[in-house]
Amino acid sequence: MKKNILLSLLLILFINLNSYAQISSLKDSIISRLETLKEQTHVNALIAGIWEGDRNILSVAYGESMTSIPADTSMHVRIGGIMETFFGTLVLILVDQGKFSLDDKVSKWLPDLLAADQVTVGMLIKNTSGYKDYVLNQDFVNLITNEPFKNITRKEIIEYATGDGQLNFPPGTEQRYSHTSFTILGEIMERATGKTLGELFEDNIIRPLGLSHTRYNFNADLPYPVLHAFSSDRGIYEDVTFWSPSWTRESGPMYSNLNDIAKWGPAFGKGKLLTPESFNVLISRPPGAKDPNRFMASGFGVFNGWYVQNPEFNGYSGAFGYYPPKDLTVIIFTTESEHRSSGAKAIVVLEEIVKMLTPDAAVKF
Repeated sequence: MKKNILLSLLLILFINLNSYAQISSLKDSIISRLETLKEQTHVNALIAGIWEGDRNILSVAYGESMTSIPADTSMHVRIGGIMETFFGTLVLILVDQGKFSLDDKVSKWLPDLLAADQVTVGMLIKNTSGYKDYVLNQDFVNLITNEPFKNITRKEIIEYATGDGQLNFPPGTEQRYSHTSFTILGEIMERATGKTLGELFEDNIIRPLGLSHTRYNFNADLPYPVLHAFSSDRGIYEDVTFWSPSWTRESGPMYSNLNDIAKWGPAFGKGKLLTPESFNVLISRPPGAKDPNRFMASGFGVFNGWYVQNPEFNGYSGAFGYYPPKDLTVIIFTTESEHRSSGAKAIVVLEEIVKMLTPDAAVKF
């Protein structure tokens, strides 16, 4: 019996080492490709990392954070929509703790909210609530463009999304990505637990995983060292690193760095903080999604087995991918240069790198 167990362990070790060797053999080719992509996309800076489990395959930084200050892989960034993988996990941790259930109606906490007696927690996390996305409201876009240092409250966000008294569709009948759903969930989570969202992240994810460079805050502060971000959204090319991130609330103001996100990859992608039942909810395909290989789960996309997020936020372009079959985490961040076309390039880079890592499991947005 002991001999069989030993042989099984040795076989697993051999398979893991062989997988690591195969991916490591691509290192030089991937670095060369990243260098080329940095030039082709005309970005100001590019930082990237690839991990298999907790083993770093490569970490690279190209370009500048600021004039004459090189980009570095240790630098902190606003992670934007990658935060939604943290957020979805946190919601289901609280479900596992019995703080609320997926079937609870929004009216339990927000009785005056539009359609509160029709929308459930489960609909919010799966983006089937029907609430309009406040970031698509042109008045809201004008507000944050004209007043980039303004603190935006949840109440304001919800008013921009629901003020006209209309939904995109009847609750539970379709799926459409809406940042508003996460903002409403944030209010519910705080009311249901009596804790702030920052405390909930700290207690349930950040501290248990030892993420010493990760915090949820929606003020402009970022710890040193910082990868500076730039934008031409207001007609001039300017440093926007310390613009207020409050307008993203539950969908983006968290900051981190490559190493901490790399720790998060397998913890998130394997559901280490969740019961099997809740992890299945997190990654499951919603009713009505036609393609089993391409769908939106709980704040992230699933593409041929890869779990992917691609934030664009206050001058940062990011891409995060985790691939369970090979325990791979890929992280890309770029910053915009004076070439206006250099925005939204991190996902382009990730798509190209995934082609090299898993040729039979492509990611294509």
